[in-house]
Amino acid sequence: MNIPRRAIGPLGIVFVVFFVLPLLVPATIRLLRPADQAEELGEVEASAIYQGEDGSLRMLRVMKHSTAQDDVFVLLSNDLQAKQLLGEPQRIVLPRAQLRQAARLRSEADGQLSLLLNDRQWWLRQPAQSAFAPMDAALRQRFAAELGIGVSKYAFGEQREPGLLEVTSNTGDRYALYWASGELYPWAERLPRWQQRPWAQYQQTVARIDYADFDTDVAQYGLPTMLLQFAQKVRPGEFERWPRLSVHSSSDKQVRAAPRLYQPLSDGFVVSRQAVREAGITKIAPVTSVPVQFSGEVLARNADRVLMRYDETPTTAAEVVLQIVDAHSLQVVWRKSTREIPQLLSDGSVAAQAWPGGFYLSTAMNLPALVIDNNGQTLYDFQPQKRQEHRSDD
Repeated sequence: MNIPRRAIGPLGIVFVVFFVLPLLVPATIRLLRPADQAEELGEVEASAIYQGEDGSLRMLRVMKHSTAQDDVFVLLSNDLQAKQLLGEPQRIVLPRAQLRQAARLRSEADGQLSLLLNDRQWWLRQPAQSAFAPMDAALRQRFAAELGIGVSKYAFGEQREPGLLEVTSNTGDRYALYWASGELYPWAERLPRWQQRPWAQYQQTVARIDYADFDTDVAQYGLPTMLLQFAQKVRPGEFERWPRLSVHSSSDKQVRAAPRLYQPLSDGFVVSRQAVREAGITKIAPVTSVPVQFSGEVLARNADRVLMRYDETPTTAAEVVLQIVDAHSLQVVWRKSTREIPQLLSDGSVAAQAWPGGFYLSTAMNLPALVIDNNGQTLYDFQPQKRQEHRSDD
């Protein structure tokens, strides 16, 4: 068919408009769009350190931003040494929570990472996997009688109850969940079940280092704490719980009234025999290399080291001190005031997570601060400008 010469121009315009431009415009837009606008990230909600299969140190960050209808979480994994993103970010979209609830991350003893989103969903990542998987369906199936109707709220247990997940069902019932050991108990039963274990039948013990509170008539100043070493019985496969013990003065009225109820701990101080027995403790003594400290708290621990914090004075928290104690020799290997670590907040608020070679420190605002090794040496400084500002002020 012959097309008149005068019609070629209009037909060419129609071809370009309907066929060529639809192909070119999206590509042009992609070229002009800044790379950082490809995915809105929002703010850091939580972060954790983990080791890859090759031993490399990696960081997982949970970013969050919200729209009118949704909360959008973007999970980023980075190789800290290579300073590059690993794989594609994982994106999780949930209905927007009415109240702001920060995402929470926890490293489990078996290398898994637990993630709580809006305190309404629990996600778990296996060591060999690159993405988190939702656990709600598996939880309802595993504990159909108690949780088959669904879960309304999750919360992590405190540091001395590793592996504990507090679960509230849609019926309002509250449970203590230990996923790794397959145990689920009504919340009120978790402590009695632990105290009533047949400790005499347990064949294994593990060494612990932890603070004990002073509960005496004579120590009425501040919040003194004593660092203790003890051996606690364990049975493989059961959930663990580390006791918070109290130290009493041998001069206390209650001790003088019934001295046989107490076990000598050090010169002038005792501990309740019942508390020791109910915790499955076989040996207990103070860590003599560490003096009495105020508001002492263990932040994190690995197989070789224990990281802790304490207040330097009994009356104010003006200066908080971090220290690392060797879990075997019980000697202090590192100690530093938070004034010397400007990456942390001035009030000393700090969160910590252990990894086999050291510890990861973040601020109370969930901002990454430092990765240190087991001797306290800085491996990664996420806020070097803070250190520079601090030095310039000196």
